[in-house]
Amino acid sequence: MQFRFTFALASAFVIVLAICDSVLAQSDPWVTYADSASDSRCALVNASNAELVVSAATGQLILVSGTDVTLQDTLVDADGFVFFEGQPFGLIGFAEDGDGFRTLWWLTLTGTTVEVDPITAVPSASLDTPADFADVSCDACDFWDDQSICVPPPITVPLCGIDVPVALPMIVLGLGIMGFVQRGGCRGLGGGA
Repeated sequence: MQFRFTFALASAFVIVLAICDSVLAQSDPWVTYADSASDSRCALVNASNAELVVSAATGQLILVSGTDVTLQDTLVDADGFVFFEGQPFGLIGFAEDGDGFRTLWWLTLTGTTVEVDPITAVPSASLDTPADFADVSCDACDFWDDQSICVPPPITVPLCGIDVPVALPMIVLGLGIMGFVQRGGCRGLGGGA
């Protein structure tokens, strides 16, 4: 009877913690894109001389090379098209980089990379293509100033439709075993009297 009570109490604790964990989970402040032609998922948008992200809240580009700065005159629509001062200025899309990986880029409609002026943040077309660049990152955390956002989430396992941190089922299992041992349930295994 005590085992059932211990297990039920531990299970309720796990469910409450899982619900609290999902409610308190922090979502990324940037948009992450999935490539339809590969398994690439990238949040970092590469330009010929800069790295950016797309704000999940506003759709604006945020320059993350150096100090994070929102480019106020930009907007990325749901289809990935970029607008600068209300005028079309390329698109956000995946392309093969110099290492053969599909990474995310700010591209002109002809496939060259966009360059961002380091003083004025005004974009311009470059003569470079993504294939001209090696060691290209997809991870916005490599450049984002507030690293508290980049703390890795706990490893989870699905339990009744809820992702539960893997440590919690281990606690439940441990409590259940402790209740079993406390009752003398290990007599046949060399434990108990």
